[in-house]
Amino acid sequence: MFWLTAGGLGLLRPAPGTWGSLPPAALVCAMLGLGAPTLATTLALVAMCLVSTWACIRWGDEGERGFNAKDASSIVIDEVAGGAVAAMPLAFVHGAGWIEAVVLSGLSFLLFRAFDIWKPGPIRLMQRWQGGLGVVADDLAAGSLAGVVIMLFTPQALSLAAIVAGAIHGTPAT
Repeated sequence: MFWLTAGGLGLLRPAPGTWGSLPPAALVCAMLGLGAPTLATTLALVAMCLVSTWACIRWGDEGERGFNAKDASSIVIDEVAGGAVAAMPLAFVHGAGWIEAVVLSGLSFLLFRAFDIWKPGPIRLMQRWQGGLGVVADDLAAGSLAGVVIMLFTPQALSLAAIVAGAIHGTPAT
């Protein structure tokens, strides 16, 4: 159960899915803020997604039996996988400082949570699939949709980050 609860994050209340969505956002924020190379950030997010997806598929049935619920709220490893997918486009942002990293990772986090909760179109149907695949498929789809939106709006988010940075540092945004 340790893996399925993302190290216990799924046991936190309220909103365990929100807690479970934090690791990918924190990872991409740290890597952007530290100026990690694109390849390193991409590999870290891909590894996080693959390991989380594998754990969900491998132990998802067990978790549902253990928590006595289909896609139990305490199982949040699927949120880690979906959040990592949502954050992947951010690996290609270069020269981001800490403010930009916080704004962009926050955008990734919020968009993933919105699509994961809303579950538009066929995403809701994926949740009905049986076993661990059914637990994680909707999150991977929600993360993909969030990633597309992030790709479309990263320039605007960077402009917002410049305004925030200017306000913090007392300099106008350029």
